[in-house]
Amino acid sequence: MIRVTGLSSQRSTARRRFKSRRRVGLILAVVLALPVACGDDPAGDAASGEVVIYTSMPHSVVDRLAGVIEQRFPDLAGNYWLSMGSGITVRIVRARTGDLQRRMADEIDSGGLRADVIWLAEPSPYEAYKDMELLAPYTPPADAPIPADYVDPDGYYVAGRVISMVIAWNTTLRAEAPADWPDLRDIESTAFPGPESGAARATISALVEQYGRGFFDGLASNGTAPVASNGAARDGLVAGRFEAVAVLDYMARRARDDGATIDWIYPASGTVVIPSPIAITADAPNPDAARAVLDFILSRPGQEIVVQLGSFYPVRTDVAPPEGAPPLDTIPTLDVDWKALATETAAISTLWSGVFDQPAPAP
Repeated sequence: MIRVTGLSSQRSTARRRFKSRRRVGLILAVVLALPVACGDDPAGDAASGEVVIYTSMPHSVVDRLAGVIEQRFPDLAGNYWLSMGSGITVRIVRARTGDLQRRMADEIDSGGLRADVIWLAEPSPYEAYKDMELLAPYTPPADAPIPADYVDPDGYYVAGRVISMVIAWNTTLRAEAPADWPDLRDIESTAFPGPESGAARATISALVEQYGRGFFDGLASNGTAPVASNGAARDGLVAGRFEAVAVLDYMARRARDDGATIDWIYPASGTVVIPSPIAITADAPNPDAARAVLDFILSRPGQEIVVQLGSFYPVRTDVAPPEGAPPLDTIPTLDVDWKALATETAAISTLWSGVFDQPAPAP
């Protein structure tokens, strides 16, 4: 793994400063048809007010999810109560993972986090945030069939969706399907998102571990474009500017569902299957409502909505994956040590900027 030093002093400083989507209508119809327990539900009085969510998920997903959250919530017995306009409201702060991490660092420096919930791409930042005492304990509902690998053993975060990087190609420009990551070095026009994306950062780390830095040197020599985000890779592919790209699986699925002439594969040597965590901040302004939001997202209806809105893999074993997606246990995987990755952010950014002759992102 790539190594970098310097995070420990950041952690200790933070301790000192901070101790103290098409089928949406159908899904909503299903939710609205469920039993309703009205305002006398005991959870209803506690779970109210604004919940601020910092997330790297696309606006097209989180804005719709917020609308669902503002309508109904599960009580502890699995029934649903109507907010009647006086329950939880949701404010979304959306940016790339790197930008959100910088925002959070600035907030810590200026008095404390302003988010109730954070939902980033991958687990490594949460490992650092645990050490910095920035997360509140959270236990998923006891009856939720969530694999242990998706739950922080220390009890501070839990996956709310599962994502992976894939190789996608424009079928109008290219008839032959790539099979594995090294094939990108032989395709004339390609793109790879940079480490400002948390999912890309984890994949870059895993590919360096698998193939060495030479893999990315080969991409750069072949003219691979380093793009700022998975969205930029997808948009360039759909528009025909690239023949093939590395991109998140759900983005490829949704683009093809929307009519784009693309296809994709899970690379033969493996990809990083990423449990994308959600957590409550230690000093959340509205912790009761934040817990209600997490409980809903992890409920069976919540996960069905997450799958339909975002084409994400669910974290519950009793919820079906996106239509046409292979079972998760059939996807070849590359291992990532999330705790180690938490200390590698600067080193990965330095490697990336060196390979592609770019300025490194601001710390």
